[in-house]
Amino acid sequence: MFERSYDPTFLRGIFEQTRVLRRPISGIVVGYHELPYILVGPDVEMERRAVEIRGKIRVSPRLVIRPGEGQTYGEVFGESEVMDRMLLGRVFAFRYAARRHAVIESEDLIIRPAEGDPEGRVERILDELASREILDTGLILSPDVKFYPISIDRFLHEILDSEFAD
Repeated sequence: MFERSYDPTFLRGIFEQTRVLRRPISGIVVGYHELPYILVGPDVEMERRAVEIRGKIRVSPRLVIRPGEGQTYGEVFGESEVMDRMLLGRVFAFRYAARRHAVIESEDLIIRPAEGDPEGRVERILDELASREILDTGLILSPDVKFYPISIDRFLHEILDSEFAD
C-alpha cells in the first residue's frame, strides 16, 4: 500500500491521532450498502495545508461464522475462556489511490486540494452537511492524508465498536 515500510508505532500514532468528527446517523445496516465518508487532512509530504477525500465504503452484511453443530470455538481451538459460540464480522472495500498529488475524480473516490487549513475545511463541510441535511456521511480528520486508509480504518473501528457491542 505504501512505497516504503513504516514503523508500526508510527502507524499506530496515525490511527490514534485520527479524529472521527461525525458518524453517519444511519450507521451500518443489515444488507449490502455503501457508507459515504469525507476525509480531510494535511498532505505533510507535499506541504499542502488541506486535502479533501470523498469516497464510499462498500459494506457486506454481517458474516456469522459458526463451528460444527453443538461445538463452540473454544472446544475446537482448545481455548474455552476467550472464544464465543460464533464469530461475527463484515467485509469492507474502498478505493485507494496511491497518487494523492493530482486531482482524482471517479464515482467512488474524489481527491482534491482544499482551500485553507484542515480544521477550517472541516467546519465548512459540517455546515454543508447540516444545511443539505445529509445524515449518512461520516467526517474524518486525518493527521496526514498519505495514510488515509489508516484513518478510514479508525472510522470503521468506531462504527463496529458500537455495532458489535450488543
